[in-house]
Amino acid sequence: MSSREYRKTKRADDEARTRARIVEAAESLHSTMGPARTTVSAVAASADVTRATVYRHFPDDESLFQACSAQWASRQQFPDPQSWEMHDDPLDRLGVGLADIYRYFRHGEQMITLIHRDADVIPPGIAGNRLTAEEQWRSALLQPFPGRRRTILRAAVAHATDFTTWRSLCAGQGLSDASAVRLMVAMVGKAAADDA
Repeated sequence: MSSREYRKTKRADDEARTRARIVEAAESLHSTMGPARTTVSAVAASADVTRATVYRHFPDDESLFQACSAQWASRQQFPDPQSWEMHDDPLDRLGVGLADIYRYFRHGEQMITLIHRDADVIPPGIAGNRLTAEEQWRSALLQPFPGRRRTILRAAVAHATDFTTWRSLCAGQGLSDASAVRLMVAMVGKAAADDA
């Protein structure tokens, strides 16, 4: 390798490391302060770079947010609605699905709490992805219920799969995930029977 090629490779590696430090700093700040309180100046200070360097890698807040979101997502084990489909009984599927969802909520609680709090600053594409995933969860859980289009049943499943429900029951009231699942399965089962 020529010295010129070496310098180009080293510069590219340095740029990649700088970009990674910026993304790591943004993710850390998003998970501790929240997106709304994370400034470019704070990201630059945390990454030990200048604001100009941040903007060179990420020309706007949305591009930085997307990189940060992608990195956080790569570290998560998201709920898997396809794995729930082997359970044909509606309440069995609901229990398995809620356990999967609540595991995800518990693991990502800190970041998810701040994302919900700062929802008005989340780029529409990222917010849309989250809402689409949550709708897929609800659809998979409703699918085996007879009369799954009924309003009360749909509302009960939506309530059971909502992060704020899990947070209230588990973080607020101190229930274990398993206890919260049992409570929500009972609630949805009652709603399904009453709405029949």
